[in-house]
Amino acid sequence: MSCDSCRIREPRVFQPHTRRKLCKECFLSDVRARVAVEVTKLGLDRTKKILVAVSGGKDSFVLLDTLRRLIDRESLVPFTIEEGIRGYNREDQTEQLISLTGIYNIIKSSFKQSVGYTLDDMMTAANHSNMNVSACTFCGGFRRKLINDAARRVGADAVVTGHNLDDEVQTIVINLLRGDVERLIRFGNSPLRLSDRFVPRLKPLRRIYEWETTMYAELSGYKFQDVECPYMVTKPTLRAKVRELLYQLESTSPGSLLKILDVFDGLSEKMRSSSGQLPSLPLCRICGEPTSLNREICKNCELLLKSGLLDMLSKSIY
Repeated sequence: MSCDSCRIREPRVFQPHTRRKLCKECFLSDVRARVAVEVTKLGLDRTKKILVAVSGGKDSFVLLDTLRRLIDRESLVPFTIEEGIRGYNREDQTEQLISLTGIYNIIKSSFKQSVGYTLDDMMTAANHSNMNVSACTFCGGFRRKLINDAARRVGADAVVTGHNLDDEVQTIVINLLRGDVERLIRFGNSPLRLSDRFVPRLKPLRRIYEWETTMYAELSGYKFQDVECPYMVTKPTLRAKVRELLYQLESTSPGSLLKILDVFDGLSEKMRSSSGQLPSLPLCRICGEPTSLNREICKNCELLLKSGLLDMLSKSIY
């Protein structure tokens, strides 16, 4: 039995959505070629400075490893955040990522340094305040803020993240279930920029399956942490439930996630055309950062207020 692509080497990977058996070299080349298409489509090959948001996980490795082969590495600025979750330290993975890719100009930050509290601190305060909110709500919002802040500081023209195909389709389904039309319009292959304070955020891996990033990392010798965030385990979110549902769909009908993304991208463009020019986002009256339409206070500040943490932080960061 030989690889369906080169017809020479022994296959190592079966790709269900194409029904091809690929050797290590052809599989890695296939992933890189598909990322290259996205890079060209997004104009990243013509972008002067790119902040690369990395966590140390498998997606981060695939993102940085593929980009360094497609773009001048001098334009890449890796950025990582320590959330502050007891027993969930990814420092070793970050160091390994730097070593394997040969890109050493990484910038590091943390919730503790930038916000004043770790994620564990935030969740403790939220529980004491009887807030029915997941850690992902705190984590996602503050990660986006810190990434955008870092991109502005270094003068980046774009931010790239390691969101893969599974992540993208999960987000589409979640927004559909919530009836969040505004987010659906803003979401897509080329997200709308509704504030000049936002650095454009792009996703070169959005057509790469999560299992493919796992295989790419393993075949490249990257030893990533396979332990899930403890908050995902102790309190599964809607995303975790949607993820399991999509896993089942993809296993019975390979290629389904790619089809969903293709259909959504087409609908997204039509929705944008019919909705006309969307208004610029207002600024939060507490922190001065963009917030959603019809809101005076951004979600991050609202979470800190409700958890009782904002007063203690007001003099230092607000």
